Parts: sequence; structure tokens; C-alpha cells
Amino acid sequence: MTKIYTGFVLAGVALVHGLGPAIAADLVKAEKAEQYVKVCSAFGEGYFYIPGTDTCLKLGGYLRSDTYVNAVGTFNPPISNVSGKAFNAPGAGVAGFPLVTADSSDYDTRTRGLLAVETRTQTDYGMVRTLFRFGEQWDSQAQPGVSAGASLYFERAFIQFAGFTAGYANSFFNAGTGITYIMATPYAGDNMWNTVLAYTAEFGNGISASLSLEDAANRSTGVQAGAASSAYTEAGALIPTATGMSYVDYQAGLQLPDLVGNVRLDQTWGTLMLSGALHRVGALSPMAAPFTSYVGGSADNMLGWAVGAITEFKLPMLAPGDRLYLQANYADGALNYLGLSGTPQVHASGLGAIQVGSTLLSSSGAYYPIADAVWNNDTLSYSTETGWAISAQYKHYWMPTLRSGLYLGYVAVNVPENTVGAFDVNVAQAVANLVWTPARNLDIGVEVIYSRVDGEVPLANRAATTATGAATYATTGGSTDVWSGGMRVQRNF
Repeated sequence: MTKIYTGFVLAGVALVHGLGPAIAADLVKAEKAEQYVKVCSAFGEGYFYIPGTDTCLKLGGYLRSDTYVNAVGTFNPPISNVSGKAFNAPGAGVAGFPLVTADSSDYDTRTRGLLAVETRTQTDYGMVRTLFRFGEQWDSQAQPGVSAGASLYFERAFIQFAGFTAGYANSFFNAGTGITYIMATPYAGDNMWNTVLAYTAEFGNGISASLSLEDAANRSTGVQAGAASSAYTEAGALIPTATGMSYVDYQAGLQLPDLVGNVRLDQTWGTLMLSGALHRVGALSPMAAPFTSYVGGSADNMLGWAVGAITEFKLPMLAPGDRLYLQANYADGALNYLGLSGTPQVHASGLGAIQVGSTLLSSSGAYYPIADAVWNNDTLSYSTETGWAISAQYKHYWMPTLRSGLYLGYVAVNVPENTVGAFDVNVAQAVANLVWTPARNLDIGVEVIYSRVDGEVPLANRAATTATGAATYATTGGSTDVWSGGMRVQRNF
């Protein structure tokens, strides 16, 4: 009232001294505007009321500059087909995933700006919350064979109301992005974002449970009914290809979403969560199947599933802010719930890296296709692939402005016997970083990543049968070690 009264007094003085009605009106408007935008303290710091409404708004985001060494796509080491652009020389597709040539780029740069817009409104039925995170980035190597350029970046957009969540958010199979101590997205452990329709029930004392319907497209690793495309002929001569090595995906159309559920306990000491998922695997029958005259003449429907356990311990007795995070997962016909892609948005259907030579004997490395299900030549039907993953992360503060993150992870994929061009494979990773915070919300960090892809057979050209029943050769097997990493400068606001 005092400031409003002062405004009217100033307006009156202006009129008395002949400043004119326009100036007086401007003074009153300015005073009203000062009163109109108010801080919203009900939901924490940074919120303010949208003028004329009871909705609180918070703006945030970040600006980051990354330099990746032997890595692409947010520190993703080049060991899967979601990071295949690392294997192409600038301007032309010399070789696609998993082939590495002498012309492959040794480094990549990315600058990204992200804006987060969050609103909260208290209603008679509970709080309505929306979150939209989006931005744009510039890459020095945007796509295979494509020169540097900018592209839009979409991260998350969802609505929460009365326990319901609808939109693109963290999968309810994992604990969310808040629990990650490294800059890379690891290969062991689930980190997927997805389109969800979920309900969360709060039972008090930090106990909650969620049930979620989630888009199966983001979780479908693939269905392999034929051999992987060959990189070498039977005689061992290299076949140059810009598209790389892969297999024809016999995934049937989506008919059911994944059913995901979790039970979670949040306490002052940390978090404990158990989760599970059901995933339908629809597989088209290849022409090699009995009584099938064309692809898709019939189909197999299998039920894939996954279970997971997550726990985070807060360790202030070691140093303020110290934390330990453990995750374990098992999957049958739902491999994406193990991780295996190095990104929270895209799934991978192949692992490895092959340093090419003029012949297979002069090449080294590894390539293994992975799929939710693979064609079995003995049973003339599909069999699901299984796997498990275990990982640990530790964050330690050396001092309030200097911290480190350490990650160790291992994921194994088991392929049924007598299947088409597929073999067991595992991925081991170790990550370490050092991050300096010289000013509030400003991070300057470096990270080093060691990745190993290994399997049960040596790298070789192997005869296999295609989906039509014809004989072909596929390059599979082997092992490889990849060192990668980079540097990041990020300002959060």
C-alpha cells in the first residue's frame, strides 16, 4: 500500500507542476507494473507469478561447449551404431559403422544452448506442473558425410497432475537424470527417456509406487532374421560401404506399449527403487520360415521383460555432497533396459569397432549385432536374447569447488545357440572425471572413458543363411578397446 500510495502522490505532484497528464499516467503505470509481477515462494527459489494468473513460472537452462576426443554425441564412445558418424571422413561416407578408417575424425566439437520452462499451479485436485526443455546445438560433424551445422535439440516435455505424468520424460524404469555423476551416458544401466502415461501413488514416509505405459518404439532393439551385412567377401577382400554393417530388422508393427512399474523409497540417507517392465516383441516371419511365401505372411509374438534395482547412498561423513549409486538389471527379449547405446534417446542394434585393412586378416576389432529376438535355424522360429548389467558410480568432493565422478560398468548379452549370425557379447566401461566450479553454476570439466567390446569368437567371415534361405557371409566376432573422452565448459542458469 505504501508504494502504491507513493505512486499516486508522485502523479499528483507531476500534475501540480504542469508535467502533463501523460507523464502522470506513466508514473502510475510503472508503479502498478512493479506491484504486478510477484515472487512465488510456494515452490522454492526462482519462481514468479505470470501476471494476471495464479500460475508460477520458472526459467532455466544451460549453455555448454564440448570437445570430444574419439567420441561423438555427448561423450559417446564410437562403439555402437547410434554413434556411427565417427567412422566417416569429412565430406564423404568412406566407411560406416563399425568400420574405422585412417580418415576418421579424431575429435568433434559441439555447442548447445538449452532453455527450460517450468510452470506450477496449485488447484483443488493438487498441483499442475509442466516442464519443457528444448534448444539448439552446433556440431562440427552433424551427420555421416555432412559438414558442420546447427540442429534443433528436444529433451523433455511433460505434464503432471494429481499423480499422473503424460508426455516425454524419464522412463519410470530408471531413477531419473538427477542420479548421474559422469558427463557420458554409460552403456551399462538404463537411462532412457520416453513417451509415458504414468500414475504415481504416494504412501507417505518417502514410499511411492508408479505404473506407466511407455512407447515401445524407443525400447525395441530390433529383430534379426538374417545375417548381418558383410564387410568382406568370402575371399577376404574389403567391400567399401557408406552405410556400414547392420541387419534387416524384422520388427513387426507396434501394437502394445511397454508396461513399466516401480516401487521407490526416498529417505534422508538416499534412495532405493525396484522396477520391472513387460515388452512385446513382434517378429515378422522371414521367407525361410515354413509355409511362408513372403515376409510378414505370419508373425511371432513374444513377451520380453526386464527387472532392475537401483540404490543411492548419501555419504556426508566422507565429504559434503558425496554419493554412491548402484544399479543392476536383467532383461529377456528387452535388451534396451540394459542400456547398450550410450544415449538416453536412441537404441542401438550393433556393438563394436573394426579398424579396416585391405583384407580381413589385416583388420582388427569387433562387431556384434544385438536384437530382442533372433531367428533360430534349428527350431525355425525366433528365440529371445537375454542379458544383464551392473554398474557403480561414486561422486566425491575434494573441496566445495572441486569434485570427481567415477563409473564402473559391465553389461553382457547372451544369444541362443544355432541362431543367425549372432554371438554373445559384453561391454565393460570405466569413466573418471574432474570438474572445477570456479563460480556458482559454472563447471569446467575433463573426462576420460575406457570401453571394451568383447565376445566369444574371433573376428572372422562366417557363412550364414539370409531370410530368403540363400547363403551369405557376415563379418562378426572379435574384441576391441577404445579410449575416448573430452572437455566441457557449462554455465547453468
